[in-house]
Amino acid sequence: MKALLSVFFYLLVVVFTLVYFVVFAVVFALTVLFDRKRTVIHWLSRVWTYVYFRLIPGWKVQVEGLEYVDRTKPWVVVVNHQSMVDIPLMYVLPLEFKWVAKSGVYKWPIFGWVMRMHGDIGIERGTAGGVKKMIHEGRKWLGMGLSIIVFPEGHRSPDLEIHRFKEGAFVMAQRAGVGILPCVADGSGRSSDGWKIRFGNRFRVRVLPPVSAEEVAAADVRELTAQMHDRMAAEYEKIRNKDR
Repeated sequence: MKALLSVFFYLLVVVFTLVYFVVFAVVFALTVLFDRKRTVIHWLSRVWTYVYFRLIPGWKVQVEGLEYVDRTKPWVVVVNHQSMVDIPLMYVLPLEFKWVAKSGVYKWPIFGWVMRMHGDIGIERGTAGGVKKMIHEGRKWLGMGLSIIVFPEGHRSPDLEIHRFKEGAFVMAQRAGVGILPCVADGSGRSSDGWKIRFGNRFRVRVLPPVSAEEVAAADVRELTAQMHDRMAAEYEKIRNKDR
């Protein structure tokens, strides 16, 4: 029964996404020449994610700490990574932002095309040139007042633990002269059992107090990276233990 229900809701999501993509592509064509920040596309993505989390029965999203989000400033947002569901999940943040994602994602049908239209940043993981490109493109968007979201682990966590952070996001924040907004998320890694949807799943996002641009500028990047890892890992333990 669970398998049949999963197939039905996968088909529902696919049909909804295909129809919505047509709207998305038309709006992109009509706005790309004058909407430099891709603001309209961003808000269309936000609407899609809102519907997506309501198509699956019993999926609930809980958000804490939104009082720490200063919408007047651009941020480098860092968050742990459990599954691809983290991407729609983070649209709960009331910010206009671009994603940093591995370049292979941009080759995917529909999803990759949308990320290109959105203006997100592709990175060749594990290469110095990829990091350099990420920092360059990130600073461009940050300079326009937009935020950047980065998974500092660089990959999905296979065991749902928070693993060592890479320094790229923190270097980008320091060079762009912006603060860091740390977030921890839980639930996406348990949203399915293999390919079967886990109905009734709870997702949690907790926004932590930010690190100001002045603090970032004065910090040693290596120490800042390690401190942020330890702080986020401690908060992550708190939110994922709530249902235990």
